Amino acid sequence: MKKLNPSIIGFLQALGVAIYCALIVMVMNYFGKVFFAPPGFLGSLLILMLLVFSAGVTGSIVFGYAAYLAFHKRVKEALVILGFTALYSVAIIIFVLVLISAFS
Repeated sequence: MKKLNPSIIGFLQALGVAIYCALIVMVMNYFGKVFFAPPGFLGSLLILMLLVFSAGVTGSIVFGYAAYLAFHKRVKEALVILGFTALYSVAIIIFVLVLISAFS
């Protein structure tokens, strides 16, 4: 298997998080239109459970490979990949903000 550039890995991880977040928002918007919002306690429980689940999914996307590398004594490479992931995440956030301002 060909070894990928840490910059590419960081970009793919940031893109994966962005796609996951977009999918969650689409599902929430769909269920908000089709079904009524659960009342009080159940609605709060549902949102909190989704938050915990999403933290696990996005945490594994961002930190999973870096933890694997660090476990195999490749700490410098792990930190470089985390840095690129953070950099590309900020770039995606800025891109989305520009899109929002352009369409509003």
